[in-house]
Amino acid sequence: MSERVDLTDRWPAGATDTLAFRAKVGVVVPATNTIVQPELEAMRPPGVTNHVTRMLLPPRPYDDMAVYRRALETEQGNLEDALRLLLPCEPHVVAHGHSIHSFRGDLARAQADAAALAAFCGRPFITPSTAVVRGLEALGNPRRLGVLTPYWPPAGELVAAFFRSAGYAVARLVNMEARGPTNVGKIGVQAILDAFDQLAGDDVDAFVHVGTALPVSALTPAIEQRHGRPLVGVNVATYWAALRAIGLPDRVQGFGRLFAEC
Repeated sequence: MSERVDLTDRWPAGATDTLAFRAKVGVVVPATNTIVQPELEAMRPPGVTNHVTRMLLPPRPYDDMAVYRRALETEQGNLEDALRLLLPCEPHVVAHGHSIHSFRGDLARAQADAAALAAFCGRPFITPSTAVVRGLEALGNPRRLGVLTPYWPPAGELVAAFFRSAGYAVARLVNMEARGPTNVGKIGVQAILDAFDQLAGDDVDAFVHVGTALPVSALTPAIEQRHGRPLVGVNVATYWAALRAIGLPDRVQGFGRLFAEC
């Protein structure tokens, strides 16, 4: 995060309009991501509008796991440039629709990064990692997790290490190993359901899905019903946390227990 430039005087938070008579939600997604925007639009309650901008990310190699691991640790995107394009529409809150950067390091680092981004924006900024933790807490804080990602093993282990740092046990981990970011959104429904079957076991109390381009949100109720466990998906948790951060209590059906009950 570069030195903060105060943007709130130019673009204050909390400006409603005719369609957004309750709130405007700003959303930042990777340029390649085709899943976050339609999923969040499907979750949008009456009187709330979503406003999406895109950020560029460097390509991550998939044929060399050592280089892939280094890229996870060092890659940067143009998030601040994307925010400067987004903030002029005066959203009440900003949700980040990109997972893996927010899972680098431990929970304390994730919380500090989220606080720095909120200060930069001058309004709440919701990161996926902190949103998932809040979602788990809201559901009674189940400790033994089955985690699904679209990533390769180095990224999956980074995600697992984050949850361990937050006091959770990652009992099972499935990485779907998508070859490139646009291929994540092409993973089919049956493959996703089969992956959750692999995660289900007596050693798992709850499922977590990480990877915003993996289309899991609308499948959440069916997965929860099939396996008798809550599922905290990254897109559902991020949008749920964004609405709660600005005081909107809507309980949205069709996306699992977190949004319907908490």
